Amino acid sequence: MELINLKKQNKELVARVKKVLPAIDKHTRFFDRQNSQTTIQLMTLTMLGGSSPLRMLRQVTAEVEKRKNALYEAQHTVAKKQEEIDMLEEKEKLTAAERAELIQLKYNVSQINNKANGSLKDIATLADAYENIMKTNGMKDWTEEEFENEEKGHHIRRGFEMLYRNLVEYSRAKESTLAYLQQYGVHAQMAIVEVGGYINFVNELIKEKRVLDATHLENFLDEMKNKYVHNADKISNRLFGRDGIINKAYMEQMDKKNKDETARKANGGDT
Repeated sequence: MELINLKKQNKELVARVKKVLPAIDKHTRFFDRQNSQTTIQLMTLTMLGGSSPLRMLRQVTAEVEKRKNALYEAQHTVAKKQEEIDMLEEKEKLTAAERAELIQLKYNVSQINNKANGSLKDIATLADAYENIMKTNGMKDWTEEEFENEEKGHHIRRGFEMLYRNLVEYSRAKESTLAYLQQYGVHAQMAIVEVGGYINFVNELIKEKRVLDATHLENFLDEMKNKYVHNADKISNRLFGRDGIINKAYMEQMDKKNKDETARKANGGDT
């Protein structure tokens, strides 16, 4: 680190800072991104998606897109600052203010590069998560149609998860949770009986000194999703006169448009 010479600068303090900064800077690189790998995978990717593989994959794409944008922005900023650095370094003699500005510009560039490196780390972590999710769920590829078809089950599962938390925390269901479940065709009282029964069952296991982990609850939520997923089609039929909520034709048109665009570019066409 190059320090600016200030008037009445304490030489001992400067020496102390110069000595300790390399070690601190080295470990600061560990935190040149927003979150740790653990937080990204166990919190960021499951925050809105729960355990739905397709929801987690969608979240991966969104997180990668944000970091790609940050990288492009960093590239542009560094290029502009480097031009300023080059102009100052071309001068034969710099004023004190210009020298200070040069030091600051170089420091800013180094900081931006560190943050860009953090974004690259995040993207690599997200790429690992993407591939692991695909492998764990036996997926080779996925489509927009598959994502839409999974949504009904996801929301029903999420509704049961919220209801479980309501009953554990407040000993009663919140109106918003019951409304959420009803929107996807689940009878509120049936849901309360299901979750209440599970809570009683777990209480008995705890009395028997059984040590449970979160997978026990996750398995129960999967059962509720599979048991009640057809209710979404029933409520859809009642409201819209059709079981299927999704219009596949829209996705097919988009797929055809994308394929046509890819073919046009491959053939060297510009129009």
